[in-house]
Formats: sequence, C-alpha cells, structure tokens
Amino acid sequence: MNKNNTTATAQEGQTVTKNTSKVPTGKITTLKDATARKKAREEQYMNFRINSLKRRCKRMKMSEEETKKLIEKLKEQLKTPNNYSVLIMFNKNDINLVKESLKNEGLVCKVMTDSYIMIDADQETLGTLRGIMPPSAKIHPYVKKKPPILPVQKPKEATKKPLNKATRKANAAKAKLTRKVNNMKMHKKVKKHFKTLQDVRSRNKAIVVQMDNKKSTESSKIAKSSTKKAA
Repeated sequence: MNKNNTTATAQEGQTVTKNTSKVPTGKITTLKDATARKKAREEQYMNFRINSLKRRCKRMKMSEEETKKLIEKLKEQLKTPNNYSVLIMFNKNDINLVKESLKNEGLVCKVMTDSYIMIDADQETLGTLRGIMPPSAKIHPYVKKKPPILPVQKPKEATKKPLNKATRKANAAKAKLTRKVNNMKMHKKVKKHFKTLQDVRSRNKAIVVQMDNKKSTESSKIAKSSTKKAA
C-alpha cells in the first residue's frame, strides 16, 4: 500500500468509532432551568397584575396607603391555589365505574349524566380525579374567578326630578300636538301618492275609437248575384 494514501488515524494506530450515545447534541433542559423559567413567568404575571391595579386605583383617585393595602391583598390572593369547575366526559359504558370511584373518594358532583359530570375541585381534588377516572375520560378543569380586589362600584342611577302638575300637563299637550302634526303629514303624503297613482292610470288608459259601418260596394253586390245564378 502506498504510504501517501494512509489516513492519520491509521498512522496513529487508532480505530474510528461511531457515536452511539442517544443524548441529543443540542441544548439540554434541566429541571433547574424549567423551575427558573416557571418562577420568572409567575413573577412577570404578578408584576402585570400589580401595575394594572395601580392604574385602576389612580383612576379611582385612591390614596397611596389604600393602594398599598390592595397590592398586598392581591399578592396574597395570587399565592393561594386555584379552585376549579371540572367537566369530565366519559363513555356511557363506564358510568358505573365513575359512580363507584366518586363514592369511594367521597366526592359529590354538581351535575351527573350518563356521559359527563360537573364537579367543583381544588388542586388536590383535581389530582385525585385524574387518578380515579377511566383512561378514556376527558377531563377539562376551568379556573374559577377569585373575588375582586377593588370594591365593585354600582352604576349611578339617574335621579329623576318629580314633575309638578303644570309641567305634566304641558308635556302631555306637547306630545298630543306632535302626534297630530305627524298624522297630518302622513295623511297628506298618502293623499298625494293616491292622486299620482290615479293620474298614471288615466294616462295609461286605452283610447277606444268608434268605427263607422261602411256600405258594401257595387262589386261585392255583383259578385253575390252571379254566385246565386250559378247555383
């Protein structure tokens, strides 16, 4: 073999081995990284809610002390676990299994049919439901809204001033006059439309011309007499 054709590996007496490791060569996401990202998202959401609350307090002209109390209340609320209204859909053949599983855990449904149930749950109960339901069941948890931090303001009711007898009488007379004027306008409009329709019909009416009866000519008389003789 020509020495010039030998590879560096062969010259060094080494063998080429393939990379049989199944570890991806890209970036590996560790549990520590995932936890850090989750914490960052939670802090971002909390800051968003706090800034939104500050803007609303400013619009409502609340004091700085009141705003701080509400912010602390909001922080405590965001730390509390969510409660859920859970919809679980399942096969009708599994209804007995679902009933028995709920009974064993002491869980009570708000709604139960032969194909779905509705049940209130906290985070722990939601985990229990996921463990006891049939594998084919579809579980849809919906987060319940927490109580509002800001006091709910009722819309101001429009206060109507009481009208005296003279004002009520004047308003009634004005309304009556308005109705009368509107009725007169409508009557005139209908009358005008009817007259226009009559004019159109009279213009389109056919003209009948009376024709005079003409006397028969002498030639026709001759023709009739010759016909009689021939017969």
